[in-house]
Amino acid sequence: MRISTLAVTEVDAIAKLADECGFQIDPTQELQRGFAHLWVARVTDDASTPDAFLLAWRAADEFDIIALGTSAAARRKGLARSLIAEMLRSAHKLGLRRVLLEARASNWAAINLYQMHGFVVGRTREAYYSNPTEDGVEMSLELDCPKLEAPAPLAAQCSEACR
Repeated sequence: MRISTLAVTEVDAIAKLADECGFQIDPTQELQRGFAHLWVARVTDDASTPDAFLLAWRAADEFDIIALGTSAAARRKGLARSLIAEMLRSAHKLGLRRVLLEARASNWAAINLYQMHGFVVGRTREAYYSNPTEDGVEMSLELDCPKLEAPAPLAAQCSEACR
């Protein structure tokens, strides 16, 4: 198995895979976004095209998982689990504090996979998804990263405001 970041040469393969998995993303556009992080996985090191992908957007001190998809032929081989692990390693390196996502309420495989990584179920978003209309389940993972200290002048202002 091989995990890497998306290369320009893999854009078409990921666009096709995303479509097969029911996601409407444009990998070319994602590569241009400074906040987008896209990893790909292959079942074997010598596979010509990726078998799975994970797209996350960084906002402040969080990653928001936008899409995670695996080709039908490569499911149940640990690719999604490995992609999540790689994304979490990256989040730790970046000093992020939280990872968020939404999953279809009927997608128990995804919900269970995320729970195996420590994600917890939050609220239900009614009719969040379309085609078909379905509730979304919010999930989050708080990361054990060192606390970021406010710069001294800001910390003093906060202390003043609280008196």
